[in-house]
Amino acid sequence: MNAQEIWLRMSQVNKVLPQYALQIINKLKQLNRMSCTTLQKCGLNEMQSLQFLNMSTHRINLVLKWLDNKENQMITFSNPQYPFLLKQIHNPPLVLFIVGRQELLATAQIAIIGSRQASEYGQKWTEIFVKEFVSYGLTITSGLALGIDGMSHKAAIANHGNTIAVLGSGLGNIYPKQHISLAEQIKQEGLLVSEYLPDTPPLPKQFPRRNRIISGLSKAIVVIEAGMKSGSLITARYAIEQNRDLFTLPAPLGNTAFSGNHWLLQQGAYLLAQPEDIIQHLECELSWLQSELVGEDIPVTEFNLTENKILGMVGYQATPVDVIAEQMQMPITQIISLLTEMEINGIITSTAGGYIRLS
Repeated sequence: MNAQEIWLRMSQVNKVLPQYALQIINKLKQLNRMSCTTLQKCGLNEMQSLQFLNMSTHRINLVLKWLDNKENQMITFSNPQYPFLLKQIHNPPLVLFIVGRQELLATAQIAIIGSRQASEYGQKWTEIFVKEFVSYGLTITSGLALGIDGMSHKAAIANHGNTIAVLGSGLGNIYPKQHISLAEQIKQEGLLVSEYLPDTPPLPKQFPRRNRIISGLSKAIVVIEAGMKSGSLITARYAIEQNRDLFTLPAPLGNTAFSGNHWLLQQGAYLLAQPEDIIQHLECELSWLQSELVGEDIPVTEFNLTENKILGMVGYQATPVDVIAEQMQMPITQIISLLTEMEINGIITSTAGGYIRLS
């Protein structure tokens, strides 16, 4: 079984955090034959072992055939191209399927979300804010849904900006159907992203789950228009859990279509009155560098770039040194030297199981 198939099978296993999955995958690569017994010895329980083994060869071949198309890609959690911010959330996807401009994953992103039944007020301010955000170089990330999502993608493209659409279905099964042509345009000018296998249909349970990716990719989340039962509030909850900045628009009093906006403001969301509110808040230099470098006298050296990559692998659970070395594709002695320097600087700390980040 090759590495690609192992990653695909592991992506179908429930309740395994990616950093633990990496350790299991490394063990599985050494096996010539896999059974429930050997999988359990590698760290999976009985149910997880069955999930791993029960993925059909037919479905694996469908994914591999999809990947034969050079414009289609699968990015694994161990890939250096895996988005830095997304790695920091709880339970990030083990793999991402993408079509389009992969480099957009490394750009500063703002998520724009809102009602599927958008009002004229919502549409107007979506277009105004998106136009300003893309003029600052920000990438607009949303979910390709009807209403505010679709409007934000269209506004980004219309203003020659970058946009990322995160789907709740497989990339070979675009949903909603009304946005197939928009998805095709995003594929050419932006990026389509999904954690689901390409042939996965749009099941209701998948859309709340994909919202964690929309917020996880983004530096800030903007709720344009939301009622109290809006799915946008799910994304807002993820944003809070992920320590992302959450903004929402002021709205007409008494309009229940905006009751979610008012509730978010009561919960402590930032009031968004003009685009500069976000720009100033993030202090974003709007380059591919992390905004933490802005305003600090930190030279942009190769070490800083390597440090950022390492931080993308070291979370709040211990990560072994050999796992970091393998992912970085660097000698373990060099990795230890870098980790020691980062520990001295108070960025990470060593534990019995490896290293964890402090901030």
